[in-house]
Amino acid sequence: MKLQKILSAALTSAIALSAAGCGGSTASTQTSTEAPAQNAVAGEGGSSSGGETAAADTTAATAAPAESTDSGDKLTLTVLTHRTDRLANGGDGSLEEMTKAFESANNCIVKYQGFTDYAGDVSTMMSTSDYGDVLMIPDTVKLSDLSNYFEPLGSYDDLKEKYNWADQKMYDGVVYGISHLGSVSGGICYNKKVWADAGITTLPVTADEFLADLKLIRDNTDAIPYYTNFAAADWTLSQWSSLVMSASGKSSYNNDILINGEDIFVPGGAYYEVFKLMYDVFADPTLIEEDPMTSDWEGCKAAINNGLIGTMVMGSWAVGQFAEAGDNPDNIGYMPAPFSINGQQYAQSASDYAMGVNKNRSDEIKELGKKYITWFVEDSGFAKKEGAIPTLKGSDMPDYLEAFADCILFTEDTAPDGLVGVWNEIDNDSQVGIWAGDAANFKIRIAEAALAGNDFSSVEQIFADCNSKWAATRDANADYTAYKAG
Repeated sequence: MKLQKILSAALTSAIALSAAGCGGSTASTQTSTEAPAQNAVAGEGGSSSGGETAAADTTAATAAPAESTDSGDKLTLTVLTHRTDRLANGGDGSLEEMTKAFESANNCIVKYQGFTDYAGDVSTMMSTSDYGDVLMIPDTVKLSDLSNYFEPLGSYDDLKEKYNWADQKMYDGVVYGISHLGSVSGGICYNKKVWADAGITTLPVTADEFLADLKLIRDNTDAIPYYTNFAAADWTLSQWSSLVMSASGKSSYNNDILINGEDIFVPGGAYYEVFKLMYDVFADPTLIEEDPMTSDWEGCKAAINNGLIGTMVMGSWAVGQFAEAGDNPDNIGYMPAPFSINGQQYAQSASDYAMGVNKNRSDEIKELGKKYITWFVEDSGFAKKEGAIPTLKGSDMPDYLEAFADCILFTEDTAPDGLVGVWNEIDNDSQVGIWAGDAANFKIRIAEAALAGNDFSSVEQIFADCNSKWAATRDANADYTAYKAG
């Protein structure tokens, strides 16, 4: 399947086993996705976007060592990473082991420095010139500021023919970061056996069907139908944001909202419907873990693998982690977001963190850093090991996306000239925070309202507050007003 351009006792035991056997692990986005972006990416999640990693055995968040040479003539390349689960404790699948081929071919040494709070720590480091040699670019860096920190990697016109998501870290036609992998962000992880044992024979295509299926799991199995991961809400709730584009079915959805001066949360709109579904799930205590305040990200991996959890909204990056967390990898599935338009489902593919080269380094280090990025996305095999969508165009899609066979996959459209980066600026300046995870964020407020038993009118007020803040910030944005003025 190729990308198209429109393109609690049982659980406690599982948590204990996971803590003993799994070590640190990522939740990569963009947010970036980060887990993200996500980081979550995984946002931009992050990097997708997409959540931060939750490992405890990682390098302290200190400034990265300056470029150096080892004894002799070997250059040392310092790479900053959020993938703490793929450092030394990753065994044969570790970054260190994987990188030996690159070190041999380029007569160099690669040193990895991992961070559990990657975005926060690395953003702080970037107030100096010492932020590693190659790094995952935090989404806190505005696109217009990329050239202040990172070395150009090529023109967008050239790289878009070779790589997916080449516009992820692009400004004014120049690319400063290449995505290390991608995911289908508009989907849901689930235990296939749990769903089958509940008597579910077809996957849901609407929000109502999804809720009905969770109730079947509740009534017919011993599994927790949906695991909120609320204790890690700063990034786990952002995974719901990754469903929005898929629910909209439009690659231009965010651009249209911005260009037309529309509200984000309107009944029938994708943002409204996705977060209404989140409220509906969280508001029913029979569908979620007994005490969301003590949920555990590391423990939930083994729990869903072993059939103690039925479902979690996560980017496709999580499939590999859930599959390897127990003895039942074949039971981990990934389904499209339960939304459809005229009977057709859609799914957005999204970039995770993009890798860039510190512009403050020597020419030798910068050239080595560029080679490393090219090797990582083309030859390392990292994306395949992770069960992710490779950055290199023409690569095979992972098998677990079989449930997406009838979906139309699309990548989000680049903003038009004059509005590049403006959506994120408005999001950040208004503090709406579509991907953010601070305590005042609308996603956490919605979850708290649901868990407290507040009715949906409280959520509608949250939506109204967000629309008001967004509109005021948008109309005060100089780039937006200039674009509208023509």
